[in-house]
Amino acid sequence: MIYALKRAAKDGLDVPTVVAVVIGLVFAVLFVRRQGSLASPLLDVRLFSDRTFSAALGILLVGLVGVGGAMLLVTQQLQLVEDLPPIEAGMWMGPPALMMFVAAIGSPLLARRVLPGIVVAVALALSALGYVLLTQVSSTGGVTRIVMGFGLVYLGLGAIAALGTDLVVGAAPPDEAGSASAMSETVQELGLALGVATLGSLATAVYRGRIGDEIPDGTPPEVAEAAGDSLVGAASAADQMQAGWFDQAKEAATSGLNVAMLVAAVSILALSCLSAVVLRHISVIGGDEPDADQVAPVGSARPKPAHSSE
Repeated sequence: MIYALKRAAKDGLDVPTVVAVVIGLVFAVLFVRRQGSLASPLLDVRLFSDRTFSAALGILLVGLVGVGGAMLLVTQQLQLVEDLPPIEAGMWMGPPALMMFVAAIGSPLLARRVLPGIVVAVALALSALGYVLLTQVSSTGGVTRIVMGFGLVYLGLGAIAALGTDLVVGAAPPDEAGSASAMSETVQELGLALGVATLGSLATAVYRGRIGDEIPDGTPPEVAEAAGDSLVGAASAADQMQAGWFDQAKEAATSGLNVAMLVAAVSILALSCLSAVVLRHISVIGGDEPDADQVAPVGSARPKPAHSSE
C-alpha cells in the first residue's frame, strides 16, 4: 500500500499502482481473517471490539502520521531551503525535542486532575496550531516559524505518546497487556512510515506540479529529470542550471510543505474533537474505582452498564 502511494505521487494512478493497492487490500483481509481464527494470534483483532482501545490506537496512528510527515519536510526545509548545515539544523531541532520531553512527563501528571480525553484533545489542538504555523512558512527567513510550529507539533506528540499507550494498555484485559503494549508500539512506527509516505508524497506532488513548467528549455534531459523529481534532485543539479533557478525550486518545495501541513492541520484538529468525545468516559488517572454505571479509570477495562447497547 505504501509503495502504491509513493508510485501514485510520481506516475499517477496507473495499472501497477492499482495492482499494488489490490494486492495490499487482499493480504490485509487474509491477515485479519487468519489472526481472528488463531488461538494465539500474533495480533489479537478481538481487542478492537473495545471502543476505548480502538480510539486510543487510532489517535496514536493519525497523530504519528502528521508527525512523520512534518519531521521529513521540516528537516528538508531547514537544510535545503534555509541552507543550514546539518549540525546547525540539528541544533534548531533541540527546542521541539525539549517540548516533547516536557509534554511526555507533564501530561500524565495533568491527567491525574483533568480527564485524559481533555488532555489529549488540548494537546492535539496545540499540534494543529503548530501545523497551521508551518503552512505560513516561506522560502526565505522562516527558521523561527518552523521551530515554533514544529515545537507545538512535538508537544502534542509527547502527550499522545505518553497517554495513548496508557489508554491502550488500560483498555485491554490484564492477560492481554503485553499484546496491547506491542500493538501500541507497532502503531506508532506504522504512523511515522505512513506520514512519510502520505504527506511526503503530497508535498512531492505539489513540487512536481509547480516546477515542471519552470525548467528552462535546453536543459540536458538527465538534469531536467533530477531537478523535476524532488528538491534533493534539484539541489544536486543546481550547478548545472541557470542562475537563480534553484530559488524557484525552493519556492515550489515550500509550497509542498504548506499544502501538506494544511492537510495535517485539518486532520489533527478533527482528531482533537474526536478525542474529546470518544475518550470522555475515561476518568482521571489514579481516580477511585467507579460504579458500573460510571466511567472507568485509566488502567482498567471500562465497565459497561446493564442498559448499554455496546
